[in-house]
Amino acid sequence: MKFEYNGNLLEDERINLVANEIIANYPQVSIEKAKEAAMLEGKISNTKTVNDELNRLYNIMLVNSDNKSIVALIYKDFLNLLSTIDVKDDNIYINLVSGINDYFQNYSDFPFLSDYQ
Repeated sequence: MKFEYNGNLLEDERINLVANEIIANYPQVSIEKAKEAAMLEGKISNTKTVNDELNRLYNIMLVNSDNKSIVALIYKDFLNLLSTIDVKDDNIYINLVSGINDYFQNYSDFPFLSDYQ
């Protein structure tokens, strides 16, 4: 997924840019949901990190949590990204995997990232 520098943009411009980046990669996501996910993301003023990527994928899943087929598509990319990096066992995104798996098994609602911090 594309992550453009957006630290110089006004908030509306940043949200539109990020929403367009999301839709370019996931056309199944509505523009409204893409904008919601973009609003949850901070500015990208430096080189993007893996955590920036994981956070964006999480935000997209969160705002689409009422549609498990979209979440499943994003979750696949989330897991693929996690598998390519060297993470510690206490990494928040690694810990989040069990909560998302519980969501898919209908054991719980979609997890909030703040519950894993």
